[in-house]
This record gives sequence, C-alpha cells and structure tokens, in this order.
Amino acid sequence: MAITQTVKRYALIFLAAIFLPSLILGWLALRTAGEQRVLIERQAADLHQSETDALAAEMRRLIEERQHAFDEIVRALVSKRDASALAEDYGNQLLRFWRHGGIPFAISPDGGLAFPTPLHAQQNRAFEEFLWYNSAFLSNQAVAEIYQIQDASQSKEPSARNKLTSSPKLEAGPANSTPAKADSSSQRHKQLGRNIVPQKKASETHLPVSSKVALELSDFQTAVGDDANGVLSRFVQDELQILFWSRPDPSENWLFGLMLGAAELNELAKGLLPKEPKKGIGLAILNDKTKPISKSPPGFSAKWKRPFVATEIGEFLPHWEVALYLADPGQFTESARLVTLTVTLLITLALAAILAGGYLVALDTRRQLALAQKKTDFVSNVSHELKTPLTSIRMFAELLAEDRVKEPEKRRRYLRIIASESERLARLVNNVLDFARLERKRKNYDMRAADVFPVIQRVWEAESDRLREAGFTLDWVDGHGPYPVVCDSDALAQILVNLISNAEKYSPDKKEVILRSAIEGEMLAISVLDRGTGVQKGMEKRIFQTFFRGSDLLSSGVQGSGLGLTLSRHMARDQGGDITYEPREGGGSIFTLRIPVQEG
Repeated sequence: MAITQTVKRYALIFLAAIFLPSLILGWLALRTAGEQRVLIERQAADLHQSETDALAAEMRRLIEERQHAFDEIVRALVSKRDASALAEDYGNQLLRFWRHGGIPFAISPDGGLAFPTPLHAQQNRAFEEFLWYNSAFLSNQAVAEIYQIQDASQSKEPSARNKLTSSPKLEAGPANSTPAKADSSSQRHKQLGRNIVPQKKASETHLPVSSKVALELSDFQTAVGDDANGVLSRFVQDELQILFWSRPDPSENWLFGLMLGAAELNELAKGLLPKEPKKGIGLAILNDKTKPISKSPPGFSAKWKRPFVATEIGEFLPHWEVALYLADPGQFTESARLVTLTVTLLITLALAAILAGGYLVALDTRRQLALAQKKTDFVSNVSHELKTPLTSIRMFAELLAEDRVKEPEKRRRYLRIIASESERLARLVNNVLDFARLERKRKNYDMRAADVFPVIQRVWEAESDRLREAGFTLDWVDGHGPYPVVCDSDALAQILVNLISNAEKYSPDKKEVILRSAIEGEMLAISVLDRGTGVQKGMEKRIFQTFFRGSDLLSSGVQGSGLGLTLSRHMARDQGGDITYEPREGGGSIFTLRIPVQEG
C-alpha cells in the first residue's frame, strides 16, 4: 500500500511539473507552425543563395587557376630564352603547353604590340580579327570600358590594392574603339543594372536590381600598371573577352598575354554545375545575353530572366550569372503544410515519449521501492539468522562452561552443534561481505591452475558429517579426478558450500543429497541434487536475483538471506563458468556448477 501511494504521488508531480507544461508548449508550437510559409521561403532563399554563391565562387576560382597556370607557363618560357626572342614566336611557343585555346599577344617595353603582327594576321584570320579590335587598346592608342581584376598579392601600390579589393565588383559595356591618348585622369566608374531579376529581390523591393560590379574607362597601360600579372575583361562588338597578362621580368618590362573569347569561356563553364541537382530545382549559368551556357539537369527550361535566386560571377565574367530556378514555385505552401504536419507529429511523439518516460520512471520507482523493501527484509532475515546460531552457541557454551553436562556423549554432541552453528554463522557473514564487495566491484580472486578434486573432497567431507547427523542420505558420484582448472579454490569451495546448504534447507521431508562431478567435454560439471521442494514454475531465473526468496520464509521456517545463489553465480561467472538450475525427475532440484577445464 505504501509503495502504491508513493507511485501515485510521483505521478501527480510528473503530471503537474512536466506533462502539462509540455502540452502547453506543444500547443504554442502548433500555432507558430501556421506562420511557417514565410519562414520556409526565406530559409530556402538563403540556402539556395549560398548554393549559387558557391558556384559563382567556383567559377571565379577556375578563372584564377587558368590565369595562374598561364602565368607559370610564361615564366617557364622566359626562363629558357630571352623575352624579345620569345616574342617573335610567342604564339607557337605558348600553345605547345597551353591546351585551352585563345589568342596569344605580347607587348614590348615601349608599349608596342610585338605579337601578333600584321605578318601573323596574314597567316591566321583569328589574329587578323584580334588586331582589328584590340591593337589600338593594347598599344595604348585608345581607351575602353573595362572590368579589371588584379592579383592583389602582386600589386606594389597599397592604394591600388585597397581600391581593387574593397570596391564593388566590376561590370561591362561595349568597347570604345575611338583612338585616344592613354590618360589615367580620364578613368571613370559606372554602375549598371543586372540583366535578370531574381524573385527574391523582386519580393523585397520594387526598385531596379543593381549590379554589384562596375566598369571603368581606361587604357591598357593604366589598367596594367606595375603589376606582375592580372586579368581584365572587356566587351568587343558585344562579345565578352578576358585578357590574361604576365610580366615575368619587371626589369625588362616585356608583357605577355592571352585573350579568351566566347568559345573558350563557354568551354570553361561546362562541367561546373552538378550533374544531378537537388530535387525540385534547376541550375544554369547565364551569359551576358541571359542565354544559358550550361544547365543542370540538361533538359530543363525556365524563364531565364526570372530565377528564384542568382549570383553574379562578377568582374571575371561581367553580366554572367549563376541562377537557380524552382521546378514548382508553389512548393512553399506545400512545405509549410508538411512542416505543420511534421511539428504536430513531433509534438505527439514528444508527448508520447514523455508519457513513456514517466511510465518507465514510475516502474523504476516501484522497483526501487520494492528493492528497498527487500533490503529491509534482508536485514530482518540476516538479523534472525545471526541471532539463531548465536543463541545456540551461547546456550550450549554456557552449559559446558558451568559443567552442567556430565555425559561425554552429550558434551561431544554439544560441541559439534557449537562448531556447526559457528560454521553457519561464518558462512552467513562471508556471504554478506562478499555481496558488499561485488556491489562495489572490489571482489578479488586468487586465480591459479590446480587440480580441484581435493577441494571438492574436502568440502564434501566437512559437510557430510553435519548432513548425516541431520538425517540425510548422501552419495558422491565422481569421475575420481583429476580436475585441472584455473580458479580461486576458496571461491569454488564457497560455491559448493552454498549449494549444499540450499539443498539441506529446502529438503524438509525427503532428506537426500547427491554430489555428482565429472568432466564433460571442455567443462568440469559439479552438480548438487536433492529431493526438496524444488523451484516454482516461472521462478527459474528469478532465484538468482539479489534478495529474491520464493515466499515469506521467516514464517515458513526456512532460514536464508536471499544472497547464496546470487553470490554463487557471480563468483562462477567471474571465473569463466556458470551455475544453472533444472528440476530433478521425481521431485527436487539439480544445481550445476560448470567451470572450463585447463587446456593441455
């Protein structure tokens, strides 16, 4: 009754302190779930924006890698021959190592175009077109609108480096082919709008979407300055060109370059996008005319000027964008519904988990209270068991001490009783001490290889006298040894004493105990058989539990602490063995100790 009342009290505390507050929080979470559409759209936009940002950054990195690879090739070529000599056949020399196409060019220290020359143009139409549209700009005879990218780590002027790394990214306009003097004072910056309108931006503002890049008006010499290498972009006849340049030896001031046109840029964009994007989205790289250069998946189509989110590649590829499109623009409403459903399910699962946890806590509390009750009973049992042998020892010792017993036979019998009760008292104390050591994990064993046949024999002889006096019929069926095992002999003896003692206590009527020992395969099996009350069906495993006793044994007259079998199994398993129970045919019990036989 006390245990039931305690469990009910804990249940009320759990309901008031945990379950009801959790229920209120769940209700608030469901209300919040109704506002998830806007939150989901914002989160999706941020997530997809980071995806396009990463792809744009990867495209810029690819261009930088190409530029650095070009710079290394040029420096390797100049290290093997004079720069002026290299310039004469620069195109052929560069294209021996450069596999990505483009038009090579070289500029002499005086600013003249040393390669290609009109002579080369007669041999190659691509050189002819290159000279027609670029010779004036590269020879500093004309200014043009450019988008400049410089390697800040190579810049010698801190002011130039700070300007290029902290200013907005640059965008493009048509080439200015009008001849003019190169004049740094003529530079100007101009902000432009983007060719596309991302849905995210359109929902945030009704103003035109501005580009993050700007163009500037400059001649080639001013744009290059004193840098060792760099990249700039410009539009020629409405076609984007990227110019790589490298100045391998500043003292000679020869400049070697490479122009990449539309074909090379389109090839660079191929393979950048994942082959299979996330479900429900499409990715595209759009050029300056808002035409897809690369798509993923390959067959998808969309309104290219209205992506969900997009990121400018920047001054590396002005007006180029990495754009992301939704296959189902109305998916956020469905997502919000799914989120609401998911939140509802999670709240339900959380409440179920809380209830289950509360139920398990209640079960554990009940178990702990029952265990506490068992410990109380254990103390009572131990007190009773301690008191009984002490009373007998004291009574017979007083009779002998006062010389009130004259008959020699009686004196011998009283002394045997004192010895037997002392052994029982010692056994009980040892069980309690061993149990305490096992609880603290401090039980130590003296494991040695030995023949345990003499140990079994010694225990059997010691117990036989007492059992015969109590009226038991005894027999030892053995294989006559030897029994080579690795064990703690004292622990083995204690296990046998506990098993024989149990056989004695639970055999009130048919008093028979048989000890059977033999080697069975790789195990030594020692069995104690009795004709006692046996074990109730369903209790076969519980009899090895701590403090477990089949009934109120104080009233039934069978003494015990409920520790004997528990300790015996612990000690057996600690030595690599085990103890098992099986009912004996015709009534009674068979408890068998098995220990591995020593190999060899």
